[in-house]
Amino acid sequence: MFRDSRSLLLVPALAILSLGIGCGGGKEQVSAAELDQKGDQICATEQTKFKQIQTQPPANASEAADQTKELIAAAESASSAIDDLEPPDALRGALDNYLGARGDAIDQMKKGQDAAENQDSRGYGTAQAAVAKSAPQRKKLAESLGFKVCSARTGAI
Repeated sequence: MFRDSRSLLLVPALAILSLGIGCGGGKEQVSAAELDQKGDQICATEQTKFKQIQTQPPANASEAADQTKELIAAAESASSAIDDLEPPDALRGALDNYLGARGDAIDQMKKGQDAAENQDSRGYGTAQAAVAKSAPQRKKLAESLGFKVCSARTGAI
């Protein structure tokens, strides 16, 4: 009798699990045109957030650390949203390269945040310079995908 009760409980659990497995991993399959449109929409939102966060320059290291933390959150959110798009196979490599370059820039921003938290203005400046220096490469990678907004120089990554 006990074994039959467990079997009855197992059937609904397996049914729920099978529904989750069939969801395709959470990525949204998009065409090349949809990738461009949705990618640029994500980048436009990121750029708006960056502008809002940077309306006033930080007055001290603590404010710089806080501002950088907010910028990192906006950049990570945008990267995650772009990564949730599943492009045609022909664009997958280019998208991975672009996301990798964004990830590298975010890593530099995190170094800048750490430097600001430690009142290391030199380290903060070095991290900012690294992000700026890598911007042309991110721009080129965004252009290779057909992104227009993402490849515009506006201060976002």
